[in-house]
Amino acid sequence: MVTNAPARGAMAVAMATVLAAPAAARAHPARLIVASETAEALDPGEILRTAGPGSMAVHVEAQATLDAEGAGFFNDGGGTTVERAFGAFVSDGGGLSLAGGHVRVSGPWGIGVQAQGKARVDLSRSLVEVPGDAGIGIVARRESEFAFDGLTLRVDGRQGVALSVWGDSRVVATRSQVFANGNSAIALSIESGEAILRGSLLEGAGGHAVRTPERGEGAAVVRMAHSRVRGRIESGASGLSVHAMGGRIDGDIVRGGTGRLDVNLVEGAWHGRGSRLTALSLEHAIWTLTDNSDVDTVRLERGGRIDIGGGHPAFRTLRVGTWRAEAGATGVVLGTRLDAGGTLRRQATDRLLVSGDAVGRTALHVTHVGGHGADTAGRDGANGSGDGISVVQVAGAASAESFHLAGDYVAVGPWQYRLRAFGPGASDPAQRLVGENGGYWDYRLQSVRTGTKARAALVPQVPAYLVLGHALFGYGRIAIDALRSPDVPPLDAPALRVRTFGGNAMYRGAPRTDDGIAYQRVDRGLHVASDLLVHRIGDTTLRTGASLSAGTVRATPRALDGRSDLRATARGIAWHAVLTSERGWDIASYYAHTRYRIDVHTPLRGQVLPRMRETTDEAMVSSAFRWRPTERLLVEPGVSLLWQRLGAERMRDRDGIDVSIGAPRRVTLRGGARTSISFRPEGRMLRAWSPYVDLRYGAAFDAGAHVRAAGEHLPAARAGHRVDLAMGASFELGERWIACADATASLGHGRHAETGRGVHLGAAWTF
Repeated sequence: MVTNAPARGAMAVAMATVLAAPAAARAHPARLIVASETAEALDPGEILRTAGPGSMAVHVEAQATLDAEGAGFFNDGGGTTVERAFGAFVSDGGGLSLAGGHVRVSGPWGIGVQAQGKARVDLSRSLVEVPGDAGIGIVARRESEFAFDGLTLRVDGRQGVALSVWGDSRVVATRSQVFANGNSAIALSIESGEAILRGSLLEGAGGHAVRTPERGEGAAVVRMAHSRVRGRIESGASGLSVHAMGGRIDGDIVRGGTGRLDVNLVEGAWHGRGSRLTALSLEHAIWTLTDNSDVDTVRLERGGRIDIGGGHPAFRTLRVGTWRAEAGATGVVLGTRLDAGGTLRRQATDRLLVSGDAVGRTALHVTHVGGHGADTAGRDGANGSGDGISVVQVAGAASAESFHLAGDYVAVGPWQYRLRAFGPGASDPAQRLVGENGGYWDYRLQSVRTGTKARAALVPQVPAYLVLGHALFGYGRIAIDALRSPDVPPLDAPALRVRTFGGNAMYRGAPRTDDGIAYQRVDRGLHVASDLLVHRIGDTTLRTGASLSAGTVRATPRALDGRSDLRATARGIAWHAVLTSERGWDIASYYAHTRYRIDVHTPLRGQVLPRMRETTDEAMVSSAFRWRPTERLLVEPGVSLLWQRLGAERMRDRDGIDVSIGAPRRVTLRGGARTSISFRPEGRMLRAWSPYVDLRYGAAFDAGAHVRAAGEHLPAARAGHRVDLAMGASFELGERWIACADATASLGHGRHAETGRGVHLGAAWTF
């Protein structure tokens, strides 16, 4: 144990002062003496001043009391190591009330206020200042008691002590501030008894915040409620128990002697190193390590968390004798460089090492601190006991469920790491860091594989990113196709159209999902379109207009990596222009711009990509010829060319994965024919109706269809060849209404095949 020499000097000075201070001070010069068994009162604001060795501005003798509200006690110094200079001295059974007062003792050997022998002192709203090099602010000795609310206590000496509590005395500080500003100063020196802090600040940032002496057999208790401690806490020969509720401790806590050192935190936080602690309990509290630490017994209650969280090059290790995690404990945070791992010298990680038993079930929260992810498997393609990264080892009793990974996996770039336990007999002896012999439990991070001959597993949301462009292009194709409605109004009449579109589709990127991508997609949408201009030139009619659309896309990848769900809401605007000739030729052009808001969910992470924004642009030209073999039969052969482009922003999801899907583009060429037959019952409601069959073959070609995830290039879903079949009918209802309904089916073939089906409804009103 490294012990600071000046701090020992400060402790020795404090002990010498307490042990040498006289039981009665009558032989020493005093500005005011309150005789035994008498009571005195000072006028508010009265000032008492003295100086010299052993001098006291005020001496309250045994069983006497003094009421000095608002008074000032000043000692201008002159004390020595044997004869201190005092601001106030309260003897056995005496009492002092100095509410709203001021005490200042100058010189290197001053004591602000000392009480002994069950004396009682109230210093509420007062200021106590002792600037001397070895000055002591307050001394509580032999069962005396100090109470103050709103006190400011300041000791500026290099070896000063702000509060000195000995002989089972008690100090209660409420809404107070205690400062020990020297490099080796002590804010609270406590040999035995109790110090209670309520909403207070105890600061010994340059030395110790709390310290017990190197010799003695006392038992000291420090209780803090919603208070702040800054500085080192160290125990010596006396036992020390620290109980903190709702506060914060900033500094190391060290057991420097033979006494116990127990720390209990409830709804609070500790930021520092722990050394040789006897016991630590955390309930709704956080301990953040600043260096390697060791504790005999750790108990994580509900909401308790330990953040080992180091990072290159300062990875940290927490060594524990016995580990116990209760239900509801938050767990342990570890920083790890996630790479291939392997032997100990190739691993860079924080660690939890338990030399005894591990009781309960503890969650490990692993944070990515460097590394780009890698395949941790050995040369045989499988993960063994020496592969990956060891983050927890237990020498005593444990189980495979004693530690588990929060969130089930860690995302490193596009890859996923999981925790695997190797028990005694299976763990690698060459990687033992706990105990000296026998078996041990080793909990290791290893990248998961989708199969013995397949790639390392992706994190579950990455397959959703791989199919994103394909899914949006699929929705866009269906949406722009819906503008080519089979409801044909009179050539010279503008129309308002409403049409549903969508369907279910299944994409298969390879024969086996181990090697490729497969997903299911559900599209739903609605078009509202209107002709804005209908103009006839000779035997040719030009029809132009615009439309609005709204819809949803849902894509669910089917991958061994895990389940994910992509959902997009779409809002679009489109323009159309159609030339129709009485000679039978139709030439049409369409342009659509659609905006998407995209969310990606996984069962383990929830919403991992919230509200990503993307846009698509689609342009299509088509040509058809209307041929009537008979009066009722109509055959319309035709071709179309569709161009699509996706504009996607760079994104970073909640697992920290940077994803770019580039600038994918697609061209689709289709050809086929539509055959219909018309019937004219000339009824009052149904004037005519026409069933039809539409058969087309299409081939699509992609450019820029890839995904870059955390620096890794991954193949995205791509377009292929397909056959589309539609069957439906249109109905002329009265003079102005036309309705239509159809069912569609598609069959893909080849490596990038998409199959699907759908039902569409529509209506048109001429005006």
